[in-house]
Amino acid sequence: MKGLPAETDFVVVGAGVAGLRAAIELARAGRVLVLDKKAADARTQFARGGIAAALSDEDEITLHLQDTLIAGDGLCLPEAVKTLVTEGPERIEELIAWGTQFNRSGTKLVFGLEGTSSRNRILHAQGDSTGREILRALHAKAQTLKNISIREFEFSTELETDNGQVTGISLLSEKGLPEQVVCSAVLLATGGMGQLYRNTTNPEVATGDGVAMAFRAGAEVSDLEFIQFHPTALWLKKAPRFLLSETLLGEGAYLRNIEMDRFMAKYHPLAELAPRDVVARAIMHEMEVSHVKDAYAYLDVTHLKSSQVQKHFPRIYATCMQYNVDITEDLIPIRPAAHYAMGGIRTDLNGATSIAGLYAAGEVAATGVHGANRRPSNSLLEGLVYGARAGKAMRKELKQLRNSASATKKAASQNGPVDAGIEELIGQIQDIMWNDAGIVRTRVGMQEALKKLEGLGPRVARPRTRRSWEAANLHLAGSLVVRAALAREESRGAHYCTDYPAHDDKKFLKHSVAKGEVQRFV
Repeated sequence: MKGLPAETDFVVVGAGVAGLRAAIELARAGRVLVLDKKAADARTQFARGGIAAALSDEDEITLHLQDTLIAGDGLCLPEAVKTLVTEGPERIEELIAWGTQFNRSGTKLVFGLEGTSSRNRILHAQGDSTGREILRALHAKAQTLKNISIREFEFSTELETDNGQVTGISLLSEKGLPEQVVCSAVLLATGGMGQLYRNTTNPEVATGDGVAMAFRAGAEVSDLEFIQFHPTALWLKKAPRFLLSETLLGEGAYLRNIEMDRFMAKYHPLAELAPRDVVARAIMHEMEVSHVKDAYAYLDVTHLKSSQVQKHFPRIYATCMQYNVDITEDLIPIRPAAHYAMGGIRTDLNGATSIAGLYAAGEVAATGVHGANRRPSNSLLEGLVYGARAGKAMRKELKQLRNSASATKKAASQNGPVDAGIEELIGQIQDIMWNDAGIVRTRVGMQEALKKLEGLGPRVARPRTRRSWEAANLHLAGSLVVRAALAREESRGAHYCTDYPAHDDKKFLKHSVAKGEVQRFV
């Protein structure tokens, strides 16, 4: 395989739905280099829910808008949500034209119900493999465009800037060789930061790299206190925290505590269809009051028709069967797990950040679409809509590049030795975040978390290997999450603090913004 080019027109970091959709748009204007941290492991593939769009005859864009604003608990940016729901149908039609095979009944698209949706508007593909199918179609489309080059196992470390303008990116190759690429503009589409937490549905690549890179370069980050915890992740000691799609609840699944009792009606009128944050906290409370060590709850679909469960959720069924859990006959042990970051790098409606030449799209970006709590199935749509918008905006950044001498391969000796104790260090960060900055937070706990993270600072000060860079990124992202959570002295959406259990609209109906050492609300 040829080495990386010393320069290109555009760099896209991340090969999920947002990154690939942007790359397809950018290919009209120039050469696009897509850097994929780990082949076939993009965050998109882990999306086992669906994608929302007001396409059915019974639905309206205004209803999708209203449902999203309600879920955001006062912090959605209305213009951002309006852009999402208005442009969403066109992006879906585009996917269909590019070969995406959504579930159909005969020739008609099948729309499912999810959570507190006012209409059936969720499209699925291959049962519960929507993200994988969308990614397949986007990859196929990208491969037809000669201007797009996708490079796998390339790990981005730092953004290169000159006079406040992004000029390129530094990275480590698969072999650990430091390299640089000069370009006109960079799009960060690196996904989330779920690996901050001991229990997460996210893949191992979700280490907060984009937020950390952008923040170190001087970009603004926003709303990082809002981490969504998925209420239903498979809980088996020798199994990964496999996401059990919320669509199961939409199909009529029950939640039961360790004593086999249904409990959600005690916590919310909508019972199992309550907002995700409510369901996650309810499960955690039921586990706590059980006084059982390593407690868990159950997801129950045994009352649903077996053939329908297997047809609609083939990946979930097959995965659970690998661990001898037949979901059509057995209760599924579950616990909540970190799932999605509503906040991220602060952008405008075109994906532009506070640094010239730097753009962000997808989960890594804070567009204002999700507010304090994300609606199910809006994330894939956000990646498509805002990936396309960022690509269009970036085309205007195209300039005559100068290939500097620094944009060359450096000596392999700079990669350094394997870091001793790095996995233990990452585990410490994950435990700190899970215990003190997780689903239910206290002020004392968060202060203790920040103190512990500050104590770990010297151990991540000089990263040399890929894994040590990931540790440094997790450490920085975790510190930013805790600082934002401490600053928000209220409970809202996915941020719940027992010291301040109520909303405080007068002081905090605003977005947290951090840049450098400055934390403010706007």
